[in-house]
Amino acid sequence: MAEKVLKSLILVESTAKARTLKKFVGRNYSVSSTDGFLKDLPKSRIGVDENFQPDYITVRGKGKLLAELRRETLNARRIFLATNPDAQGEFLARQLCEIFGVNPLSRCRIVLNELTKETFKAALAAARPIDENLADAFQAKQIIDKYVSHKVGEYLERKIWRGVKVGRFRGLLLKLIAAPPDKKILTVDKILTPATLQELAFKELNLSAGRTRFIAEQLYEGFNFGKDGCAGLITYPHGEEIFLTSEQREPAAVKEFLSDYQFKLYDLIYSRKKTSARMKLDGKMNDAALMAAFDALKVDWADFFSIGVASLIKRKYITAEDSVYKVTALGERVLQAVDEFFAEVFGAAAYNEVNAQVAEVAAGRLKKISVIENYCAKFNEKFNEAMTSLGEDAQPQDEPVVESDEVCEKCGRKMLIRHGRYGNFLACSGYPECKNTRPFLELTDKVCPKCGKRLGKRSTSLNRNFYCCEACDFMTWDRPQEITCKTCGATMFAHKFKGGRSMLYCGNENCPTRANHPVNKILAETKRRADVRRKKLAARKSGAKS
Repeated sequence: MAEKVLKSLILVESTAKARTLKKFVGRNYSVSSTDGFLKDLPKSRIGVDENFQPDYITVRGKGKLLAELRRETLNARRIFLATNPDAQGEFLARQLCEIFGVNPLSRCRIVLNELTKETFKAALAAARPIDENLADAFQAKQIIDKYVSHKVGEYLERKIWRGVKVGRFRGLLLKLIAAPPDKKILTVDKILTPATLQELAFKELNLSAGRTRFIAEQLYEGFNFGKDGCAGLITYPHGEEIFLTSEQREPAAVKEFLSDYQFKLYDLIYSRKKTSARMKLDGKMNDAALMAAFDALKVDWADFFSIGVASLIKRKYITAEDSVYKVTALGERVLQAVDEFFAEVFGAAAYNEVNAQVAEVAAGRLKKISVIENYCAKFNEKFNEAMTSLGEDAQPQDEPVVESDEVCEKCGRKMLIRHGRYGNFLACSGYPECKNTRPFLELTDKVCPKCGKRLGKRSTSLNRNFYCCEACDFMTWDRPQEITCKTCGATMFAHKFKGGRSMLYCGNENCPTRANHPVNKILAETKRRADVRRKKLAARKSGAKS
């Protein structure tokens, strides 16, 4: 019996990236994904001691994966780290060295700016030790961000209520949304950086910054092109500039392997040298206006923008209606509270200064600990002032209970509006004796076209609004309009397409204006997909019970 040959193991942070690499690394290598960080700073506490030393813990839900990877690494001939080619990827590679006992001074680090067979061979031949300076740069910024977010949270939970917190980038983002820029024309440079790609994709394809980042990562992580093998289409989309992996892969030639929006974004990238873009900003605070505002302040925003917006929406600091952002009453309270003592902390100048010092750490000209200590010492002066202003006896405040007009159908007590991970819901005020809950419906003055009762607005866990009737089973994703149908008097709705175009239609299915209306097919397909999802969910629940 032939002796089993030990394979070298390549660790990456993405399942899709691992799938592409497996196609061309050869039989002497295996590839596994860590699915992001295996260890991270804790979410429930600051995770940084008085000497600014971090306390990394296993990410919740990663215990089983960590055990599986330990077994794989024990059976590996060599271990290579092919995490993303940036500071975060370098830090993750160093962390994996610590977890799995790899010597960081060995030639264990593979840097892949693009995912092709030729690039992999070259990167493997040029494997190098871990770049400690680059890893330290990411860690310095990570610790500063966590320290500020947690400490400001301690102040805000006493000034406002528990759970209210804001980090450095999100605080700056919130300030910009509260102060819309003047009308102007924004010209996007032909050089395709992550920022200009998001700006172009918003203008040309109406893609949000988050969706553009997600699709760009897919284009980088690669596809199976059949007889032409597997490869990525673009270089790493979070570097200084984005390039094609091959000028020969024209969009039309790979269209059959891509989804509609993957093709559209790749086509946009492919044609980047032929055009520049001019975007007219109309004063509304949307993605384009925010991108322009960040560019004017010279703030590096591309990697954090979409995550920041989603976080502000989830925390109810802003709303997003028709792609326009507005600060809520809670958001205004947060701004007022932080501006009193932390206006400089959440300013563009301070944000850029930290980034400049982190760049010096990456270049080996500054030490990580000195950057952290100097920043946090200045921050703590403001933090101590803020906490002193609250008084020695100040304690974290509970969020005010909001009583609804609804009555519990089980015990007759009033229902309260509560906040959960999936948005607002109604809970009986008699808890814990009565544990009745039901979805919260924010009633509007619009009329249900099916039964004549009032329409209400609800939100999904992803903060997407939909509308349903307080009495019957009518439901729609489309926004009700102020106008009513001239033919039957029912509520009119606007169906918004991905490209930004809207189409008005009457909500009454039996209205003569709905005969042969193009929206009928769209609504039928939406209902079909919802039914399929409902059946799959029911099947999963049934399988879990059995």
